Amino acid sequence: RALRERGLADGRTASRALGYAQVLRYLEGEWDQDEARAETVRATRRFARRQESWFRRDPRVHWLGHDDPDLVEHALEPVREAQAAPRTG
Repeated sequence: RALRERGLADGRTASRALGYAQVLRYLEGEWDQDEARAETVRATRRFARRQESWFRRDPRVHWLGHDDPDLVEHALEPVREAQAAPRTG
């Protein structure tokens, strides 16, 4: 409520951010709390799917499995390889 009073709804970016847009609609009486929560969950999942799709195409991204017992070691492999590679330039 305090953010809305300070002009959140007038901003071009923050008022559209996940969660904020839904809360603003709740505060305006367009949605009840359950509708705002459900829409926030739906929008967050949709955003996460878009991010996964975008990152999947990036060859610099190395996906790690949460059930990997050597998760930390596997996460550090690309960093160590980059540090060991000869530098050009």
